[in-house]
Formats: sequence, C-alpha cells, structure tokens
Amino acid sequence: MTSREKIIVGLMVLTVGYGAIELLLPKAKVTPPSSLPAQSAEGLNAFIAKVADAVRVGAANAGSLVIQKAEAAWKQDPFMVIRKATPQAAESTAPKEPARPLPNMTYSGFLEIGGKRLAIINGMEYEAGERLGAGGLTVKSVFPTKVIMTSSQGEIVLPLQESE
Repeated sequence: MTSREKIIVGLMVLTVGYGAIELLLPKAKVTPPSSLPAQSAEGLNAFIAKVADAVRVGAANAGSLVIQKAEAAWKQDPFMVIRKATPQAAESTAPKEPARPLPNMTYSGFLEIGGKRLAIINGMEYEAGERLGAGGLTVKSVFPTKVIMTSSQGEIVLPLQESE
C-alpha cells in the first residue's frame, strides 16, 4: 500500500471507532434546567411581544415605502443599458480619410471571442497590435467591417471583402 492509501485507511478506522463509541456507550442524562421564576418569564414574554409588534409595524412601513417609490416617476428606464463609449467605438465614428488599401491584402473575416477581436487577413488571424509579415504593417484596430493598419506611410484601411 502507498502512504496515501495508509492515511485513508487510518482515517476510516478512526471514523468507524468514533461511531462505535457514540453508538454503544450510554450517554449521560441531561436534566433540564430549573424553570425560570414566574416574574422573569412574564417580563420575557412582554419583551417578545413588544419586539414582535415593532417588527410588524416596521414591515408595514417598509412595504408602504416600496409602493410609494414604485408609483413615483422614475429618473431613467431601468431596462435601458447605458454604455460608455469605448476608444474603438469612438474611433469608428470619427470620420477619417481612408488610405487606399494595398492590392495584395484581403480582409476576409472577423472573429470576436470574449473581448478579443481578430481579423482574418490573407487567411491569417491577427489582433490589434500584431505585425503583419508583409510590408512592416501593424494592425491598429479591428472592426466588423474594416481593419485599420499603420505603416511608415500612414494609416491603411482594409474593408471587409466577403466571398459567397
């Protein structure tokens, strides 16, 4: 047996031994505590009644407050999601003069996995910040309809070219 098996068997033996002791040995009888004096029992019952009444009144007040808040005019629609503008979204809405794409580059697909955006250019997958093998180009931004790349001459925009 390995040491791991020995430890497991030892723990099982201890557990079975404890269970046998608890089951077979007689338990000591516990006597109930002496009853409280009548005076303190009455005070305790009165205290419990006061607390129960306070809880009922508080619950009623809380319920009416919830109803008042629900009936009041809402500041904004709770189902409308407000998203902050991301740098990529701001960049996509900014009008820019697109540079002419290189003739030997084809942007043929877009993948978004979690927060990672991938562009398929000439059959290879690239994400923002990666360098393309040809011409010293670097992928700047990836969008579903275009890819913006930078080179020493400036920015190059490749539109998505879907094939059927």
